[in-house]
Amino acid sequence: MTQDRKKPPTTQQADEGRRRNPSSRDIAREADVSQSTVSRVLNNSPRISKATTMRVRSAAERLAYSPNAAARTLITGRSNLIGLVVSNITNPFYPEVIEAVASTAAKEHYNVVLCNTQEDRELHASYLELLIQHQVDGAILTSSLIDSQQLLDKVRIDRIPLVLLNRTVPNLAADAVHLDNERAGRLVAEHFVALGHQFVAFVGGLATTSTNAERLKGFRSGLADLGITPSPDCFTHGQFTRESGYALAQQLIAKSPRPTAFFCADDQIAFGAMDAILSAGLRIPEDVAVVGVDDVPTASLRQISLTTVRQPAAEMGRRAVKLLLERIRNGPGEEHIEIVIQPRLLVRRTCGGRVAPRVRTDGRMPAG
Repeated sequence: MTQDRKKPPTTQQADEGRRRNPSSRDIAREADVSQSTVSRVLNNSPRISKATTMRVRSAAERLAYSPNAAARTLITGRSNLIGLVVSNITNPFYPEVIEAVASTAAKEHYNVVLCNTQEDRELHASYLELLIQHQVDGAILTSSLIDSQQLLDKVRIDRIPLVLLNRTVPNLAADAVHLDNERAGRLVAEHFVALGHQFVAFVGGLATTSTNAERLKGFRSGLADLGITPSPDCFTHGQFTRESGYALAQQLIAKSPRPTAFFCADDQIAFGAMDAILSAGLRIPEDVAVVGVDDVPTASLRQISLTTVRQPAAEMGRRAVKLLLERIRNGPGEEHIEIVIQPRLLVRRTCGGRVAPRVRTDGRMPAG
């Protein structure tokens, strides 16, 4: 009686099986090297000769090998992933940041996990949890709110290095890259007063962000030092969007006396404010001057020509990545690094010329 035996796989079947789910052992067999050599090559070890490295990588390519990221993280303790959390991806400031972060990270063999919080506190928290679950090696946060310390401390307890970009959180021990926002506000105040503006207003974004709070603080203190004290109801807050800028500017235009100059907390708000001013039949800058912050690409278009405080998004993104990778590689240090970028006011058409002083009907100057 003969026993049925299972036929051994043909060479073609064996090759197809390996291609469906090849392992490092398959690569070693294909390249005629040890499995440990394959492991070193796949982990970019400099100890393997160039010829052997090429042979192993060619074998891996022929077998369509795809490394198991989870297994590699388990072995090396590194995922080669960094998180990038932004507040509003539709704001033109953030695509520049994203491109700079992604390209700088790629040069260091890191991939970026992008999260867009839309300024939503719960979404912000859930994305941070997601980054922890994906075992990112570190994270760059551009969406933190002033009162986010407790939430971010939890992330740090999980030993994920953090770099704050564009925004800061008081008393949080983390590296940071941001504009000198108070100085930015002072520059705008000095520019307004130098041009003869006395009725000025602040068209703000989200009040609980450090960018908004610090720009307003610098603006108010700069005006005060120059003897200008605007009415409290000329300091408005909303969102960092064109729609919010439009709505807030409408409210300010309706005031009597109407402010002659708007300092907008970012360029998106400024674009919305400009729409509202023109829709009301007013002229820019003759009736109302406008200044923003960021210098997004649209700001320099001839039809817009927005006076704005430049914030170098790409430079900030690159420096944030370098700070983060230094923390990942060297571990936590006692002192945290804060890189403060100095602002530069770019004077364009929307606020570039002197204004005639506004006088009362009795001929006297109005009170500030």
